[in-house]
Amino acid sequence: MKILLMMPINRSYVIMPSLGIGYIASVLRESGHDVTILHCLQKNFTFGDFQNYIKNNDFDVIGIQMFTFDVTPTRKHINIIRKFQPDTIIVLGGYHPSGVHEEILKDFPRADFALICEAEIAFPELLSQLQSNNPNFQEVPNLIWRKGNKIIINPIEIVEDLDTIPFPAWDLMDPRNYPPMPHGGFFKSFPTAPIIITRGCPMECTFCAGKAVTTRRIRKRSIENVIKEMKFLKKNYGVRDFLIEDENFTLFKKLLTEFCETLIKLKMNITWSCPSGVRIDTLDEDGLKLMERSGCHSLALGLEFGSQRIHNITKKHLSIKKIIEKMKIFNNINIKTTGFFMFGIPGETKYEMLQTIGLSKLVNINRAQFNNFMPLPGSELYKEIMDKGMKKINYDHFFVHDVGYVPDGMTRKMMKNMQRRAYLEFYLRPKIIIGILKEIQSLKHFWALLNRFIDSLK
Repeated sequence: MKILLMMPINRSYVIMPSLGIGYIASVLRESGHDVTILHCLQKNFTFGDFQNYIKNNDFDVIGIQMFTFDVTPTRKHINIIRKFQPDTIIVLGGYHPSGVHEEILKDFPRADFALICEAEIAFPELLSQLQSNNPNFQEVPNLIWRKGNKIIINPIEIVEDLDTIPFPAWDLMDPRNYPPMPHGGFFKSFPTAPIIITRGCPMECTFCAGKAVTTRRIRKRSIENVIKEMKFLKKNYGVRDFLIEDENFTLFKKLLTEFCETLIKLKMNITWSCPSGVRIDTLDEDGLKLMERSGCHSLALGLEFGSQRIHNITKKHLSIKKIIEKMKIFNNINIKTTGFFMFGIPGETKYEMLQTIGLSKLVNINRAQFNNFMPLPGSELYKEIMDKGMKKINYDHFFVHDVGYVPDGMTRKMMKNMQRRAYLEFYLRPKIIIGILKEIQSLKHFWALLNRFIDSLK
C-alpha cells in the first residue's frame, strides 16, 4: 500500500525529524509498504501548498500525527484530503488521540481510525486487515474504530523490547534538510538529530500527559543499539550533536553511566543534550562531571514552580530547598541549563506565580522557558478539570506562548502579562544576554531565537 505519514501545519517553533513518524515508517517498510513522510513545517507549506500536494499524489492511507495544538489544522488537512482523495483511509495518532480516546472519532467524524499509545505493532496490523478480504479490526491493538454506530477501543499493546524496532527511516527525514530550529533551540553543531534511549516514565506529575503514549512502564534500549544508531547518523548524515528526547533519561543511573562511559571509551567525538527535561533530584556532581566528559552540553530541568504547595498538589515530589541546593552543583560544571517553569495550575495564586519568577532568577540557570499551564488530554489535571464541569476547551490556545487555561481569579490578560513579565525579568539581565549570545551558532540561528523571544512577549 502507498502510505503518507504527515505532521500538520501548526504554530510550533520546533522543526526537526519526528521519531514517532520515523519509527512507524520503518516498520511499515519492513511489511512491504511504500512510505512517504511529509513534515509541513519543514517544507514551509501553506494549506494551498498542501492542497496541491494532495491533488498531485495518490495515497491509500494517510496517517496524521496529532498534538493537542494540531486539532484545528488537522481538521483543515482532513477536509482537503476528503475533497481530493475521498477514498483514502485517514488514521489519526499521537498524543492528542491517545489522551481523548473515543472522543477523537466523535470530534473527527471524517477520519476513519485512530491509533493510541505506541503504533509500531498496531499500524502494520491495521494495514494487513485493510488488505484482507475479510478484515477483523478487533485484532488490531491500540485501535479506535467504528462498528456501526459504536466506537470501539481495542486493548493496548506496547513494544517490550525496543531493540527489536528498526531505526527510524532517516533517509525519509534527512537531518541535513531541516532548519536550525531543534527542540530546545540550542545546539553545538548542525545538523542535529533526536534519539530516544528509554520509553515510559514512572512519575506521577498531574500536569503531564506523557504516559498516555509511552505509558508508565519503563523500557530501555541497549547502549550497544543506541551507539550503533549514533554512528549511523554521524557517518551518513554528518550528525555530531544529539538530542536525547527521553521523558526522564537521568532517572536511570546505571544506564546513564554506561552510556557516558561508552561514549568516552569509543572517543565518539559527539555532543549531546536533554531538551525534554530531567529531574534535578536525579543529578549529582560526579554524574554531571561524567556527563560533561562524554559530551553533554545542555540539560533542561523541570523546576516548574516556586511554590512548595503547588509542587505538592501536582505530585511533582520536589522541594524548593532541594532545587536550590542541587542547582549549586552547576557552579562547577560546564553544562548549560534551561529551567522549565509553569503558571496557572488550578488554585494557584498570583503570589505563587511571582514566587516562580523569583525562583527562576535565584537559581543558577542559563535559560528559562515559562509556559502557561494547559490541561493536556491524558493528564490527571485534565480529567479533574473536565469532571468539575469544564466541558469544552479551545485547543487553538494550546501553545507555549498562549493561554490555554485561565484559573479562577485570573483573566487571560493577567496570565499573558505574568508570562511576559517572567521572560523580561529573567532575560533582560547582562549575564543572561551575554551567555545567550555566546551560544548562537549562526545569523540564521540568531534570528530564529530573536523571533521566538519576541513572540513570547506578544
